[in-house]
Amino acid sequence: MRFTRPAWGRLAVIALIIGLSVLFFATGAAYTDLLYLALILAAFWYPGRAVYAGVLVAALQVALEYPPGPETLVRAAFFIAIAYLLGHLFGAAGGRPEARHLRIGEPGPVVCDPDTRRLITRLSSRNPETRYQAAGCLGDAREPAAVGPLADLLDDPESGVRWKAAEALGKLGSPAVGPLTESLKNENVDVRWMAAVALGDIADPAAIPALVAALNDEDTYVRSRVALALAAIGKPAEAALIAGLLTGNERVRWGSALALGRIGGAEAVEALIGALHDPDEDVRRRAASALGDAGEAAVPALVAALKADDRDIRQGVTAALGQIGKPAVSALVMALRTGDDPHVRAGAALALGKIGDPAAVDALIEALGDSKEEVGRAAREALGGIRRHNLGEGAPEQHD
Repeated sequence: MRFTRPAWGRLAVIALIIGLSVLFFATGAAYTDLLYLALILAAFWYPGRAVYAGVLVAALQVALEYPPGPETLVRAAFFIAIAYLLGHLFGAAGGRPEARHLRIGEPGPVVCDPDTRRLITRLSSRNPETRYQAAGCLGDAREPAAVGPLADLLDDPESGVRWKAAEALGKLGSPAVGPLTESLKNENVDVRWMAAVALGDIADPAAIPALVAALNDEDTYVRSRVALALAAIGKPAEAALIAGLLTGNERVRWGSALALGRIGGAEAVEALIGALHDPDEDVRRRAASALGDAGEAAVPALVAALKADDRDIRQGVTAALGQIGKPAVSALVMALRTGDDPHVRAGAALALGKIGDPAAVDALIEALGDSKEEVGRAAREALGGIRRHNLGEGAPEQHD
């Protein structure tokens, strides 16, 4: 249960109801029903401590009717029993799985305790919602003292609590880097990828060595999160990633390519173009996709790479240009019309066919008469691709 009313306000309401009950008793009016209302509110707001309110009300009952008779004692015992039962029922209702807010981004206002020591203590609560909320509050508070306890929470049995702890550690910044890099070695795959995500949120270069080592993780998803964390760190991670792309095993080369594509820049693009003739097919595909991720800035280097003698490189470059799409069209048209190397002209034609932009049709028609048969063949294939791509947009049939 969540409330915005301060704790002292709740106690004041309960005390007011009990006070009114005493006042009504003094005037000879019935007061028992009001005491039940106080017990209900106490159980609703403080389910674990409601029995104390029952004991207080029972003592008040005995004091008001002193010396107590059997009926008074029975009623006092009944107050204690009712308070205990209500507290148990409200506590059980609050602990049902459907009552827990354990998903990131789930709406619902949470009022955070300003005392960080109490919040840290609540990380050990039996109630997963309490742990979840405390972790979120500590993250929002940017409290460095919470780093260790939050890191321990990465092993929590509830996946939602684990994720909230990782999110909170990501908000704590550099003080959390040490525990998070250690968590990259955890036996639990969820802990490893959550730690990688948090390190990406922090983007501290101090995490680079541990993240590069984690590119060799046995789990593909962990490797992808690690690569994205290195990409978030950016330029400081570039040298290590290029080294990994050149000398690492297949896992490391794959992850390095993914990260370098997100980082972009001339050096990253050059390294990725070189990876297009990697002996591993998955690495080649990842390098081509990464070049596409590098975007428009990579177009000049990719067009120049079309002249390579290595067919794998040309195919990878063509695929990357097709992934970049329309931002590459003008450069490809220029290469198709003015390129000295037939490999460049043919590759430009094929890439234009993959993009499917009708703006390239005129240049491709011109290329049908190219002196090199491979260029004309590529132009015909590209025109057919554009026609198929734009069939629903009224592409002219004479461009077949």
